[in-house]
Parts: sequence; C-alpha cells; structure tokens
Amino acid sequence: MTKGSLSPRLRLCADSVGRGGAVLDIGTDHAYLPCFLAENQLVRLCWASDIADGPVSSALKTVASRGLSDRVFVIKSDGLKNIPPQVLQSLTDVVAAGMGGELIAEILSLKDALPEGVRFVLQPNTRAHLLRRFLYDSGLVITRERAVFDGKFVYTVIEASAGKYARPDDDIFLYAGELDPDEPAANEYIKRTAERLRAAAVGMKKSDPGSPYAEKNLEIAERLEKFADRG
Repeated sequence: MTKGSLSPRLRLCADSVGRGGAVLDIGTDHAYLPCFLAENQLVRLCWASDIADGPVSSALKTVASRGLSDRVFVIKSDGLKNIPPQVLQSLTDVVAAGMGGELIAEILSLKDALPEGVRFVLQPNTRAHLLRRFLYDSGLVITRERAVFDGKFVYTVIEASAGKYARPDDDIFLYAGELDPDEPAANEYIKRTAERLRAAAVGMKKSDPGSPYAEKNLEIAERLEKFADRG
C-alpha cells in the first residue's frame, strides 16, 4: 500500500523518477516529494534542497515527523551550487519542480558537475519553451513528457537525459515539447499555451501595431491549436 499522498503534480514527478536510485530534489519546499519516495522505498536515498531558510526548516520538520532522517537529507543550497561534490557524483536523478523554466535552465547550467547518465525530472510552472530550448541546445534529450491536471491548473513534467539530439527548427516543438495531444491533460496544456500566446499577441499589437513578435505568436498559436485538434 502506498504511504502518504502527493498533489497530482508532484505525484507525476514521483512517477517519473527512476527506481532504486539516489535523488536530489531542488526547491523542495516541505520535502513532500523526497519523503514520499523514501517512505514507499522507491529510491535508496534522497537529498532535499532549497535556497531559503524557511523551506529548509519546513523540510527538516517533515523529514523528522516521518522518521526519515536516515534516508532523506536536507541541504540549504542555491540550486546545485552548494551541494557537496560527493553527493552530486552519487546521484541518479535530479528533480526541479514548481519554478520558472528560466530558473530551471539556470540551475541546469551547472549540470557538468553531475555524473554522466543522470536523469532529470523537470516541472516548469512558466516559460517551459525556454527550458526546452535550453535542453535541446545543451546536449540533453527529452525522453518523455507528460501533462497532468492539478486543480484548475495543468502542468507538464519533462524527463530528460544526455544524448545526441538536434533541436527541431519548428517552434511548435518549443511550446508543445514531446506531449501527446491524444492525452486529455496534454491536449489541454497545448490549448492553454496557444491561448496565452494569443493573449500576448493582442497586448503586443495594442502597444506596437506593427510588432513582428505579435504575428509570430499568432502563427504559433494557430499551429498549436491545429496540433491539439488532431488529438
């Protein structure tokens, strides 16, 4: 029987982590994800890190209250910067969830400190297209991408690892990633992305009627809508 519970967003992240490994959860907040993984013996060890004192304190309380201090270790760190090298080299999976795509990309800019073959589980709240661009351009392959409904929101969870992959020239891949429009949550994610691009284009046209960026956004939005409608 599964112990504990997670939000749908974090549960999809948990389902994306490799089994039996050593996991670092960056921006862990309350350490709910590492504790879930450890309680259910899905991984060997977990490190829960956050940049701020408040979340670190909350994480320590969660770990202690669940009796997991021997399997979940809390570290105050700015992304990967303050994680001990011996910990970094022991990792099989790195999770970065619940933050902007640009911030996740910035964190992963230090990925060379990690062992070859480490897997990334990434859940951007915003600007996912910038994260996908970074992955494509930095030698990381998106191996799987799924979306999930969580309350009134829909999130995407990206799995990536090192590999040879040429970034597609087509901008639609930056906005839809490897999502399958036949899946209901993925279909909704793609449609909402198109809506945001349309709204941005309207705002651009009001401030600059001749903006080429507005037309580009509209073009991508239309193509995303067609992509979703095929699902």
